[in-house]
Amino acid sequence: MNENQLLALWAEAGRHAVLETTLPVFIHLLQDRLPLVEVSLYDAGLEPFGLDLIYRWRPQAKLESLHHSIDLSPALQKSLLAWLAAGEICVSESADATPECLAVLVQEQGEDSDYFAPLALSAGGHGLLFLRIRRAVFSSAELALLDALIQPLTVMIDNDHRLREIQRLRAAAEADRDTLLTRLGRTSLSSEAIIGVDGGLRTVMQRVGQVAPTDASVLILGETGSGKEVIARAIHERSRRHGAPFIRVNCGALPSELIDTELFGHEKGSFTGAMAAHRGWFERADGGTLFLDEIGELPLAAQVRLLRVLQDGVLQRVGSENSIQVDVRVVAATHRDLPHMVKNGEFREDLWYRLAVFPIILPALRERLEDIEPLAQHCIERAAQRLGVPIPPLHKSDIDRLRDYDWPGNVRELGAVLERAVILGRGHHLDLHAALGVQLLRPEGHDNFPDTAINESAAIEPLDTVISAHLKRTLTRTRGRVDGAQGAASLLGLNPNTLRGKLRRYRIDPAKYRQR
Repeated sequence: MNENQLLALWAEAGRHAVLETTLPVFIHLLQDRLPLVEVSLYDAGLEPFGLDLIYRWRPQAKLESLHHSIDLSPALQKSLLAWLAAGEICVSESADATPECLAVLVQEQGEDSDYFAPLALSAGGHGLLFLRIRRAVFSSAELALLDALIQPLTVMIDNDHRLREIQRLRAAAEADRDTLLTRLGRTSLSSEAIIGVDGGLRTVMQRVGQVAPTDASVLILGETGSGKEVIARAIHERSRRHGAPFIRVNCGALPSELIDTELFGHEKGSFTGAMAAHRGWFERADGGTLFLDEIGELPLAAQVRLLRVLQDGVLQRVGSENSIQVDVRVVAATHRDLPHMVKNGEFREDLWYRLAVFPIILPALRERLEDIEPLAQHCIERAAQRLGVPIPPLHKSDIDRLRDYDWPGNVRELGAVLERAVILGRGHHLDLHAALGVQLLRPEGHDNFPDTAINESAAIEPLDTVISAHLKRTLTRTRGRVDGAQGAASLLGLNPNTLRGKLRRYRIDPAKYRQR
C-alpha cells in the first residue's frame, strides 16, 4: 500500500461519519491485497461483559450492521480482558495457535487463517477486528499492511461512537424541548417576557442591566415562586455569553452522595456503577452561565469544593488527579436568609462573599400589586392556549379579588390559581371564587353532598409550613423510615432521593423520629 492510499484512508477516518460509510473504504483496501473470506468488528465494552458483533462483511454480500452478543464465561472474560489490555495481535495459522478467549469466534477453518487485532478506543472501551483469509499463512508484508491500518480504523470507530452519542443526545434534547414547549404553550424557547419592567420590577431590571454585561457572580434573593429563574435568564440573555449554554441546577434536589459527580463530573471506574466518564454541570456550562438554584441547600462539604471552582476556575472530576479549566459565570439564588445561615455556621462565609458580589433582591408579589393585572392577563392567555379553550375575560372585580389575596406562593401560585380558574370556568369565565379555595364545587345532582367550604376568616398558613408539618407527620408514622415499601417515600409517592432533598430543604432529620 502506497502513502497516497494510506492518506486517503486517514482522510476517510477524519470525516466524522458513521461506520457504514467509512468502513467500506477500509475493506476495499484489504480486498485488493488479501483473499478475504470475512471481516468482522466487535465491541468488547458491554456489561455484563461479552462480545458484541456490530459489523460483518463477506464477499458478494453487503456490509451488515448487526447487534449480536456472544456471552463468555467468567474465566474467558478475564482472559479476554487481559489479552485486549496487552494489545497483542493474534494470527491463528492453526487451532493450537488461537488463544482460548478467541476460540468462540473460530469455526471450522480448513485452509483458512484468522487474524485478531485489539482496538483501544479513546473512551476507554475496546474493539476487536477479526479477519479471515483463504490461505494458511499471512505474509510479513500483509501483517505490516494490517498494522498500518489499525490506527485509522480505531479513529473511524471512535468517530462513529461520538457521532451516535451526539445524535442520541440531540434527539433527547429535541424531545425534551418539544415537551417543554407544549407544556408552556409556547412555540420557541426564547427568553420569556418579563412583566413588571416598568412597574414593580423597575429597580430589579435596572440592576440586571448594570451587572449583565460583566462576568460578576450574582446572588438573587427572593421568596419561593417569585421568579428568580426568570431574572437569572434575563441576566444571561443580556450578557456576552447569551449564545452559550444556560444550565439550571436545583441544589436542593441533588442527593448528597451524588452532588460532586453532578457538579464536577467523574471518571470511568471512579466508583461502583461509573461505567463511563461523565461531564458535570460546570463542564457543560463552559463558556455560559450556571444557575445554582436553592444554593442554601448545598451541604458544607460541597460548598468548599464549589468555592475553589469560583475562585480559580479549576475543577477536578471525581476519581481524577487532572485539573480542568472552565469559564463559567455563576448566578445563584435562594429563598433562605443566607446572612443568618452564615452567622449560625450553616453556610460558609467565604462562599457568601464570593457569590454575593452583586446581590439582587426580588420583591414578593404582594409588594408589587401594580403588576397583578398584566401578570394575570398573561397567565390566563397562556393557560387558555395550553388547555385549548377560549380566553376568558378578566374583569375589574377579578383584579380586586386577586389584589386582596396575600400570595404566599407569589407568581407561581398566581399562575396555578388562574389556570385552575380557567378550567373551572370552562374557558367562558374565571371561577376565582372556587380557584382561590373559598368554596369547592359540588357535583351536579348531589344536593346533599357534604359542605366542605373553607372558612373565609380562617388563617391561611404559608405553604412551606404546611409541607413541613406533613413531612413530619409522615416520618412519625413510619418511625423515621424513608426507603422501602412502608417508608415515607412510598407513602408520599416520591422517589427516596427526592424526599431526602425535601427533608434537607426543610431541615428535618429522619433520625429524630426513629425512637418515637
